[in-house]
Amino acid sequence: MSDDVGDISRAELAEYCRTQAAILAGHIDRQSAVLSDLLEEIEQDTANARATLTESSERLDSDTEATIGEIEAKQERAQSKQATIEEYRTLAEGYTDLAEQFAEDSGDLETVLEFEIETDAPAYFDAETTVLGVATGRNRD
Repeated sequence: MSDDVGDISRAELAEYCRTQAAILAGHIDRQSAVLSDLLEEIEQDTANARATLTESSERLDSDTEATIGEIEAKQERAQSKQATIEEYRTLAEGYTDLAEQFAEDSGDLETVLEFEIETDAPAYFDAETTVLGVATGRNRD
């Protein structure tokens, strides 16, 4: 993109939005893989806990209670991870919608800035830069 914001074309803005959506899609893929691994761990831990409880005719012992606590903690992490994935997905869809707007010859730089303000888009990018980050000096190097 040009340093002079007045020279940014809709085509450049559309490409920017497609790039941001692609970066977010990469994050979603990585987070989904982590979530999948965590869900497999939960499933295995649950199966092991059930087997232990089935074999033991006594009440829950402290090891079993600890295992159940670990499973519950993993379930909470999985729910949190799923919520984060949904946030990234929503943001990526927003960028994709903006790219389509620009391709249809509507919208401008202000449209991108408003979207990034409303969604706090810079918070979702590590080292990547957003238009809002550049405009406010909040980009992370």
